[in-house]
Amino acid sequence: MPRFGAIALILSAACSTLVSPDAWAQAPDADVVNYTTLAVPAVDAHTLNILSPTTLELIRITTKPAAGSVSAWDFVNDDIPTAAQFVVEANGVPIPIRQVGFKRRPLSAPPAAYDLRIGNSLILELGASLVEDAHIVVTNPNGSVFPSHFDFSGWAHALRYGPAVHVNQEGYVPSWPKKASVGYWIGTLGELKPPALSFQVVDATTGVAVHSGALSARPDSGWPTVPAPYQQVYEADFSSFTRQGEYMLVVPGLGASLPFVIDEGIAMNFARTYAQGLFHQRCGHPNHLPFTRHTHEACHLAPASVPSGSGFTFTWNKIAANANTINSNNPPQIAPKLTSEAAALFPYVRKGTVDVSGGHHDAGDYSKYTTNSAMLVHLLTFAADSFSGVGALDNLGLPESGDGIGDMLQEAKIEADFLLKMQDTDGGFYFLVYPRDRAYEHDVLPDDGDPQVVWPKTTSATAAAVGALAELGSSQRFKAAYPTEASAYLDAARRGWTFLTQAISQYGKAGAYQKITHYGDDFTHDDELAWAASAMFVATRDRNIHDTLLSWFDPSDPATRRWGWWRMYSGYGAAIRIYAFADRTGRVPTRRLDRTHLAQCKAEIRAAADDAVTWAGQSAYGTSFPAASKSVMSAGWYFSGAQTYDIATGYQLDARSQYLDAMLRNFNYEGGSNALNLTYLTGIGWKRQREIVHQYAWNDPRVLPPNGFPIGSLQTGPVPTSLYGTQLSELTFPRDNAPVPTPFYDRWTDTNNILTEFVHTDQARALGAATMLGALTRRRSQTYRAMTGASIQGIPVSISTGNAFTVSLDVPGFDLGDARIIWEASGQQPAYGQSYTYTPQGTGLQWIEAEAHWPDGRRAVARQTLFAEIGLPVVSVMATDNIAKLFSTTDTMTFTFTRTGSSTNDLAIDFGLSGTAAKWFDYWRPSHGDMPQTLVMPAGANTISMILAARDNVNDADPQTLIVTMRTSPNYIIGSPNFATATIVP
Repeated sequence: MPRFGAIALILSAACSTLVSPDAWAQAPDADVVNYTTLAVPAVDAHTLNILSPTTLELIRITTKPAAGSVSAWDFVNDDIPTAAQFVVEANGVPIPIRQVGFKRRPLSAPPAAYDLRIGNSLILELGASLVEDAHIVVTNPNGSVFPSHFDFSGWAHALRYGPAVHVNQEGYVPSWPKKASVGYWIGTLGELKPPALSFQVVDATTGVAVHSGALSARPDSGWPTVPAPYQQVYEADFSSFTRQGEYMLVVPGLGASLPFVIDEGIAMNFARTYAQGLFHQRCGHPNHLPFTRHTHEACHLAPASVPSGSGFTFTWNKIAANANTINSNNPPQIAPKLTSEAAALFPYVRKGTVDVSGGHHDAGDYSKYTTNSAMLVHLLTFAADSFSGVGALDNLGLPESGDGIGDMLQEAKIEADFLLKMQDTDGGFYFLVYPRDRAYEHDVLPDDGDPQVVWPKTTSATAAAVGALAELGSSQRFKAAYPTEASAYLDAARRGWTFLTQAISQYGKAGAYQKITHYGDDFTHDDELAWAASAMFVATRDRNIHDTLLSWFDPSDPATRRWGWWRMYSGYGAAIRIYAFADRTGRVPTRRLDRTHLAQCKAEIRAAADDAVTWAGQSAYGTSFPAASKSVMSAGWYFSGAQTYDIATGYQLDARSQYLDAMLRNFNYEGGSNALNLTYLTGIGWKRQREIVHQYAWNDPRVLPPNGFPIGSLQTGPVPTSLYGTQLSELTFPRDNAPVPTPFYDRWTDTNNILTEFVHTDQARALGAATMLGALTRRRSQTYRAMTGASIQGIPVSISTGNAFTVSLDVPGFDLGDARIIWEASGQQPAYGQSYTYTPQGTGLQWIEAEAHWPDGRRAVARQTLFAEIGLPVVSVMATDNIAKLFSTTDTMTFTFTRTGSSTNDLAIDFGLSGTAAKWFDYWRPSHGDMPQTLVMPAGANTISMILAARDNVNDADPQTLIVTMRTSPNYIIGSPNFATATIVP
C-alpha cells in the first residue's frame, strides 16, 4: 500500500489488533461530505459520523437561494427535532436517544458565481453505548426531518473516520515532539467527551498497533464566554515513537485520524511549500513548469507612470481618501494631509515613467507596498544570516536552487532589486506600485495586468527601504555572492538616509511624516526610522547614526509595542533583531555596541518568544493566538505559521526545548491538528480550502489555488460580500455573536474572507522558521531544484466527448507509492489518486494536470492538453509583444494567433479591434500598409503573427490601449485566451 498515496486507499486500512481482518477490509472511507476529497458536496449530500459510542452526527448539505429560504433543516428558532422523531438501531436493535443538538455553518461560498452550500449537523446523544463493529442505522419514520431514501447508516469500526481526532496531516519528524489533539464541538450540546483517555498509533500498511499512550487534558483558556469553550480537548503525545512510516492515530470509541507520516523530511516539506508560495508571488518573473503547475508569463513589465500633472484623477482621489482616514492611535499629523500632488512634502523628481518591475506581489492583489517589500527583505535576510544553517540551504525547489548560493538570500535579492527601482533621484522611495485606474485587478491574470503608477514618496516608505537595503547590502554571505549588488544596495541606503535626515532637518521628525494608507502608519514613521538607523549603523559603524538610534528608540518602552503588548512589531522588531545579532552576523563586534541597548534588544526577543510559547500553552490546539485578542473575541489576519518567527529568533539566543515544541505546535495547527481537521496552508494535507483571497486563483482555470499560501488560521466570522451579502454570518448557528456563540476554532467557510488574506511577509515569517527547522534535519543537504520528466500516461490517440479514459502519472526514477497525487482537469473536480478517470465534457481544447507531492516537500508536475474531436481546430490569441512605442516603426506590438488541432488547410481568422486607441489613425500594419480584421493562417502552420506600429494618439487617450478579440467562425473553436491587450507608450 502506498505510504503517502490516495486517501481512499489509506483510509480503508485498519489495525488487526483493533478489528477483525474482515472489518479491516470493510472500513469506510472519509467521504465528500466531510470535505476530505477535494470536491464540494452536492445539495442534499449526507452522511453519518459515529462520533463516539454514545454520539452520532447526521450531516446534510443544504443551500439557500439569494432571495429565498434555506432548502432544509432550518432548525434555528427553537425548533430542533426531538428525540422521538428518530429511530437508531445497532444491528437491528433499537438504541434509546437521550437528546438532540444542532449546529450549522455555510460550508462553501465560491466568489465567481452564487453556489452556496450549507453544512448542517444534527447531533444525537444516545442513552446506551454502541457495540464496536455494529451496523448503525438512523431513520426518521414520519419523514419530518429527512426523506426515507436518505441513508444515514454506517459501521462502528474502530478505524472509521473520526473527525474528533486531529493530526498534522503532513506528519512529524522522527526525533522531535509529536503531538496530536482530540476534541469536537457538537453545537448546542456543547463538547464531545472521550469515552476513554488512551490512544494508539496504527500502521496504515500492516494494520498493526505500533504505539500506545494516555491522553492528557489540554483545556483552552482566555475566552470570555460562559461556558468556556474547548474544555474537553485532550492531547496525544507520541514523541517517543520514532519509526518512519505512515500511520493513523486511533482513540478507542472515537475512530481514526486522517493519515500522516513520520518522516525526516517533514520540516523541509513545510519550508519548500512556503518557498513555492513566495515563488508564486514573484512579479516580473514567469512561473513555469517544472517549478509549478500554476503557470503564467512574466507580468507587469511595462513602466509605471509617475502621476504628475493631469490625467491621474483616480490615483489622487484614492490617495486623498486614504490620507483623510485618521488613525486615532497616532498623534495628530503635523504635516499637510497628502491629498494632492501639491500637498506632497517630497515632490516627484523623475517624471514620465519608471521601471518598477520585479519583486513580489504584496498579497492576494498584484500591488507592491514599499514598507512590506522592505520587511520581506529583512525577514528573509535575517533568517539567512542569523538562523543556524538557513543561509546555506540551496534546495528549496526554486529556479535558483543548486547554484551554490543560498535560496533565502536570492529570494531577498529579487525583492531588493525591485526596491532599488523604487528610489527617486533625490533618495526618497515611492510608497507603492498600484493600478492606475482601479483599486484591484480582480478579473485578470497577472500577465494581463493593468497599467500602473507609483504613489508619492514618504518618510516611512523611505526609512523601511533604507533598513532593508542596508541590511542585505551588509550581509557577509550576500556580499560574498553578489559584491556589486551589495555595494549598490548600500549606496542606495546611504542616499535614502541622507533624504531622511534632510527631511527631518527641514520639517522636524514629526513634521516630516505624511500618512497615505495604514501600511507603515502604526507608530507613524517612528518604527521605520528606528529600523533604518539600526540597519545603517550596523552596516556602516557610523557612531553618529548610532547616537541617533539611541535617541530615537528604547526597546524596553511599552509604547513601542503595538497596543502596549505586541512585542517586536513591524519596524521596531526589525531594529531589535538587527542590533541584537550585529555581532553574530559579523557586522559589528559586541564591544562597539551599547551594552544597555543590546541587553534591552535581547530581552525583548526573549520576551516575544516567551509570549508566543505562553499563548500556545493557553490554546487547546497549540496555536499562539494572543491572549489579548482572545479577551476581546477578535481574530483576523492571524497565521499560526507566522507566529513561529519570533520563537525561532528566540531559539537562536536560547535553544530551549519549549521553543522547539511551540514552533511545532503552531505548524501542527496549520497542518490540520485543529478543531476542523483543516489545513491552513495551500498545497498540503487532506482537507483543503479551495477559495482564497487571491486574484490569480480567481482567474486561472484551476479549482485549487497555488501552493504555499497561508490562510488565516482564525477568524471572527464571515464578512459581507457583494455576492452573498450578509447571509454567511446570518446562516451560522449558534450565531457568532450569540451569548453562547460558535467557538472560534470552529469558525470557517470555504470562501474568500478578507480576514484570512495573507501578505507575503506572513509567508516569509513562516518560511524563516520552517527553514530553521529544516536546517536541523538531515534533509538540509538533500539536492533538489525541480523534478523533470514527469508525464501523464494512458491518454488515447483519439478522444471524444463523453468517452471516459483513465490516466496515471509517471516520474522517471521516483517511487510514486510514497507520494500524494492530486489531479485536476478542465470541467471536473480535483481528486486524489494514483490514477484518474477523465471524461471530456465538450469539444475542443481541454487539459489534465497531475501533481505528486512527497513527504520531504519535493513535487513533480505534469500537464497534458487534449483535443476532443469534432474536426475543428481551436484558435487563441496572445499579445506576444504587448508594448509599442508611439511614432516608432521598430518598437512595435505583436499579436500572435495559435491553433491547436488540424493544420491541413488554410484558416481564416476573424477578430475585432477595440481599446482606447483609434484604428488606423493610431496604429496600422506597416508591412502591408493596412489594418486588417481577418488573417489567413496557411496550411501547415500553427501560428501567425500580426505586427502593428503606433503612429498617433488622436484622442489623447491615457492609457492608450489596443484590444484584439477573437470572433466566432464556423471554421474554428475559440480557445483561451480569446482576447489580448497591448499598450502604446510615449
